[in-house]
Amino acid sequence: MVHAEHAHPQTPSLRAAGMRQTPQREAILKVLQASDRPLTVEEIWESMEKRRSGLPTVYRNLERFVTEGWAESLMGQDQVMRFVLCRSAHHHHHLSCETCGRMVEVDACGIEESLAGMEKLSGYRITRHQLNLFGVCPSCREANGG
Repeated sequence: MVHAEHAHPQTPSLRAAGMRQTPQREAILKVLQASDRPLTVEEIWESMEKRRSGLPTVYRNLERFVTEGWAESLMGQDQVMRFVLCRSAHHHHHLSCETCGRMVEVDACGIEESLAGMEKLSGYRITRHQLNLFGVCPSCREANGG
């Protein structure tokens, strides 16, 4: 199942996560919620309505959001780290359009059986995995004739 590109969840609860509700944190979350593609720290900072904080503060807050499962950090093909808001709390993967950069979440994983085989062969206990998927979105395919 793919989540709709424009479906935005409720703002994650800063207080429930034990974080103070600051204008900087709210501004970062607002920027992430408004984006349909991953953003660099600099892009997030430049899009914040009131830049009361510096880039290090944005980095620290993004790291905390990743820890809370609200955002995910993704390494781009250009080796630049970008952040995207996770629109669901359960395990999922992100599917990026190689043409326009839009991103959606994909609920289906389907590699659990392979992971179990890898555990058996390696002796490791796999605790998590990250899978980035790339393709061409319907809008870009239509614009390019299929």
